[in-house]
Amino acid sequence: MLTDLILFRHGKAVRPHEARDDFSRGLTPRGRVQAAAQARRLREAGCELDLALVSTALRAAETWDACQPAFPDAQVHLSRHLYLAAPSIYLNAAKTAKAKRVMVIAHDPGLHDLARSLMKGDGEQKAGQASLREHLPTSGVAWFCADPHASSGFKLKQFWAPEPVSD
Repeated sequence: MLTDLILFRHGKAVRPHEARDDFSRGLTPRGRVQAAAQARRLREAGCELDLALVSTALRAAETWDACQPAFPDAQVHLSRHLYLAAPSIYLNAAKTAKAKRVMVIAHDPGLHDLARSLMKGDGEQKAGQASLREHLPTSGVAWFCADPHASSGFKLKQFWAPEPVSD
């Protein structure tokens, strides 16, 4: 049963004209630094990870590469189906993964829409919740825990926008 769901938007990617196509857009130096820092932040907050579900788009795969040192024992599953997917695809992939603690590294608008839907009806205001309702920035992390009393079945545990870093 899924107990922790971490939504991790890929790191800052190169501009569209700097890559062959959208799928091939890699991370900028800032994207790599911020992704690694966010993974360390999660780990330091006590997050453990069983499985990372990662879009096969280059920017998402490179985000996992930056995160992996913080979660050396986690399994990884790369999937083309997670590229620019609908929120229901991301949630279903996590729920059917047969892992307790799952991170999804993928894209907006689907990840942001999923985060907002998981927060629906949650009257409690956690730090950053209002900000997350507005935007999930690149390298943004939303950590949800299963909660049978929440209308979505999940409650936001923590949201972090990345710390500013210059390229």
